[in-house]
Amino acid sequence: MRPLVDRESELARLLEQRDCVPSLIVLRGRRRVGKTFLLAHAFAGERVVSYQADEQPRAAHLAAFAGEVGRLLPGEPPLSFRSWDEALEFLGSQAAEQPLVVVIDEFQYACASEPALPSIVQRHWDGWDRRRTPICLVLSGSALTFMEGLLSGDAPLHGRATYRPTLDPLDYRDAARLAPARSSPEELIERYAVIGGTPQYQVWAGERPLERVVRETILSKGAPLYEEPLTLIRQERGIRDPMRYFGVLAAIASGRTRNAQIGSLLELQSSNVAVVLDRLAALGYVQEQTPVMSGTRRRRGFWQIADPFFRFWFRRVAPNRSRLDRGEALDAVWEQVRGDLDSYVGRIFEDVCRHWLGHYSAIDEAASAVAIGSWWSHDGRHEIDVACADKHQYTLLGSCKWSRRLIDEDALDALLASRDAVEGRTAGARLALFARRGFTRSLQRRAARDGVLLVTSGELFEASP
Repeated sequence: MRPLVDRESELARLLEQRDCVPSLIVLRGRRRVGKTFLLAHAFAGERVVSYQADEQPRAAHLAAFAGEVGRLLPGEPPLSFRSWDEALEFLGSQAAEQPLVVVIDEFQYACASEPALPSIVQRHWDGWDRRRTPICLVLSGSALTFMEGLLSGDAPLHGRATYRPTLDPLDYRDAARLAPARSSPEELIERYAVIGGTPQYQVWAGERPLERVVRETILSKGAPLYEEPLTLIRQERGIRDPMRYFGVLAAIASGRTRNAQIGSLLELQSSNVAVVLDRLAALGYVQEQTPVMSGTRRRRGFWQIADPFFRFWFRRVAPNRSRLDRGEALDAVWEQVRGDLDSYVGRIFEDVCRHWLGHYSAIDEAASAVAIGSWWSHDGRHEIDVACADKHQYTLLGSCKWSRRLIDEDALDALLASRDAVEGRTAGARLALFARRGFTRSLQRRAARDGVLLVTSGELFEASP
């Protein structure tokens, strides 16, 4: 089994839950994010029934589930269940004799063929809870809206889950642990900018260089990631009009980042656009960006696609689907990707720098910050890529340069000019420059004299002192 990357806190909590009597875990996370892999690690060697549901009728589910339960009883006659009620009754009796872990993965499919299943689970769970039956029941699923709805205020399982984690994609640093061992920091950031932090995507990419990853796993018809965003949106049971959601994501990728712009392009009323954006935000596919510590930030906010792979796919694959489907445009689209790569990665690099400040750096000005984001002026003439602020003033202001050349003093001069345009208290803010490769000696001397923080892409992967 491959080693588990990140997920240490989730693994520890799952092991705690295994020893509770009883426990009900509801685990959600998008496809390929590693839910099944995590559960296999957590319960390896345990007395466990692990069932992966899929799209099939109720009777087929029960037959397959009985087969998995039968593995607990080698040498016994084959099991059969006439209902989920009967199946859970049997599992409860088995757990009463010896502690038992039961995993039902992709739970939404089992519920599609038996809508009463959450109520059936609730009834048995209440009995197990009263009798302190040593059973750990795990309900896992990739239909994010459905899985969250299992625990809503009027749902049968409301208030019963003893642990309800959401498994998110890996961040840039953990994703790098799945990349080829000899990758440079620049290559790691480029790879993350294209593939993102979904573990299975990194596994599919394997040891291949970025060009082959893009051509062979994303742009080629039938490749693993060729239709992945469409599949993820379509599987959300609460989304009745997937094409509307695809249209909103494509509009954002094309530069229409405000509600009115999206509505105008798609000929949708603003209320309909807002509903779609709110749902996409809840699913983690988009996020609204607003200036840090700006009194009018809502009016200056814009939407961006949150997941790097989604951002890349809707930027390059979606507009070329017709040609790629015909097998005519792979070389041409790759040339577009290559010509645009530095510009595209530059925006992801800004996200990475902000994440580093918030999660990995030992910078006092970041550690004391209440908010970490960016700032831009009303007229768009000034923009600051990284802004850290406490409740009353900015603590750090920074600029990110994804350039192949060494960064010179002009970058610091531009940052100083932008600082002067910021509304709010900036007098005590430390300045910072982030660079793809490094800085000229003259800038290094000036930064040392003025206390300016200089950070290269390599330092974003180093352990904090």
